[in-house]
Amino acid sequence: MFYDLNLPVSATTGSAQAAQEQLETRKRVELLIHLGYQAIAYNYEITGKMPNNHVNPVTKLNLPGVNLKQYSRLTLVVDDISQNYGLNTGNPGVSTYDIIAVQPTNEKLFQAACGTFEVDIISLDMSARLPFYLKHSTVGLAVERGIYFELCYSAAIRDTNARRNLISNAQSLIRVTRGKNIILSSQAMKAMELRGPYDIVNFGTLLGLNQAVAKDCLSSHCRAVVMHAETRRNTTRAVISVDPVSSLTETEQWKLGNNKRKQLDSKEARQKKKKAKEPSS
Repeated sequence: MFYDLNLPVSATTGSAQAAQEQLETRKRVELLIHLGYQAIAYNYEITGKMPNNHVNPVTKLNLPGVNLKQYSRLTLVVDDISQNYGLNTGNPGVSTYDIIAVQPTNEKLFQAACGTFEVDIISLDMSARLPFYLKHSTVGLAVERGIYFELCYSAAIRDTNARRNLISNAQSLIRVTRGKNIILSSQAMKAMELRGPYDIVNFGTLLGLNQAVAKDCLSSHCRAVVMHAETRRNTTRAVISVDPVSSLTETEQWKLGNNKRKQLDSKEARQKKKKAKEPSS
C-alpha cells in the first residue's frame, strides 16, 4: 500500500480561484490513484503561531467506488522558540487534523521538535541550504519517539538548484538516521509534478537508500506515521489504548480465545431468547 502524505491545499473559498484550486486538487488525486497510491494526506500549512479560532479548512473529496484513504494534515512552520505553538492534543485546532507535522527553521527549534514537540512528522525545506548541521544525537531523539522525517521530491522537478540542494541534504539526513524513520512525499502543487511509486523508489536509491528501504519509505513507514498519529490523538502520554470487545469484526473474533468467544455467544443467545419472549406491542 503506497502513501503520499503531502498534497498541499489552501484555505481559499468562495471564489473562482478556489474553484480552480479544487479542480487542480482533484486532478492530483485522480492521478495518484492512477499511479497506484492507496492513501493520501491533504496538507495545510501555517507559518508562525496558530490562531486561537483556527478552523480546519481541509475538505476530503467525495470519490464513490474508489478505495482511497484520505487524511488531513497540518504543517506548522515554526520560527520562534519563545512562542507557544500549542502542539498538543488539548488544542482544539490541532485535534481536528489526522496528522501533525512541524517545519523548524533553526537549530533550537529543530532540537525542540525532535525532543519535545507532540508531532508525527518533522519536515525540513530540503530544497534550500539548511541553516544548521544535522546531528545523530538530535535526530536520534526523534527516532526513539517514533517521529518520522520527510523528504519531498517535487522541488527537484521544478528547479535545478533545488535538486542539487535536495540530494545533498537528503544524503546528510539518511547518513545521520541510518535510513530509519524516513518517509518520501511529493509536496506537488500540480499534477505534472507527481511520479509513480517505483519512480520514487529509484529516486530514493539515488539519495543513498537501498531499494527495500526506499519502498518502505512510501509504504510501511507512512503507515507507521498514521498509526503514531492515531495513538497520539487517542491516548495521553500512554503506551497502550483499550478498545471495547464490541469493536471487533467477525474476522477478528479469534483474538478473544475460545472461552471468551463461547461466553459472548451464550450471552447473545440469552438476549435473543429474552427478546423472543417479550410480548409484541
